[in-house]
Formats: sequence, structure tokens, C-alpha cells
Amino acid sequence: MGRTVKPVRYEVEAQLLELRRYVKSLRKEDREYFENIYAEVKKHISSVSYANPLNPNELMQWSAIIELEKKIERLKRDLIQ
Repeated sequence: MGRTVKPVRYEVEAQLLELRRYVKSLRKEDREYFENIYAEVKKHISSVSYANPLNPNELMQWSAIIELEKKIERLKRDLIQ
């Protein structure tokens, strides 16, 4: 008997496919930012998988927020030094 629930990794990739038209409509500069944020979200796939949500969208957003906060803190530290 196989899996009854798709792995979260597949769901994350499916979300990207759904966003593909949106991403194509962005200006090149914004597209690059989107791709950077998406790469950051992928760093948290293991945590999202562990939580095993029915819809990983919200946790993907939180993952992006966490990574952005980390970047802000690094920039603050660099300014202080």
C-alpha cells in the first residue's frame, strides 16, 4: 500500500508551479527577489514536513519571514561593528 498523503516537499513544489504565472508577470528584478525568497523557504522544508500541515502555505510564509528577520539582524550587527 502506498502513501495516502503527498510528501510536503511535493506540495511546496506544487505551490511554486501555481505561482509560475505570477512570477512570469513580475519585472526581472522582482523575479530575482522572488527566487531568492523561495530558495530561503526551501531551507525550512524539513521543519514544514515535520509539522505535516494539510496546507503548507502558511508555514512557507513563516519560513520566509524567519529568513528575512535573520538577514535584518545580520545587517544590524554589521552596522554596529
